[in-house]
Amino acid sequence: MEGKVKIQLAYGLYLGVATAVFGLYLAYTQRRAGNAFVASHCRFLIRTFWIGVLYVGLSGLLVGLLPGGIYLLAFPALWWFIRCVKGLMDIVSHEPVQNEETWLF
Repeated sequence: MEGKVKIQLAYGLYLGVATAVFGLYLAYTQRRAGNAFVASHCRFLIRTFWIGVLYVGLSGLLVGLLPGGIYLLAFPALWWFIRCVKGLMDIVSHEPVQNEETWLF
């Protein structure tokens, strides 16, 4: 269960946004240390981080190009929050992530 606790901590760090890099570190270090259940959550966390960086970057570019573009920054924040809550709910229920390859939720 040690891997499960570390992944729960990683989700908590992701929700802190500024501490997400530490959560990413935990996900990378635990992805091969645990079983398939823990590994699915690690892959989901790693993808959440890097896809989130991409979404924030694209939204940041559009802020300057579109009138009212500042509102586009709400999308990556909401997307990030939903993925973290979904992952936390799955790990607390002791379920693997169903579709860890998705770009959505």
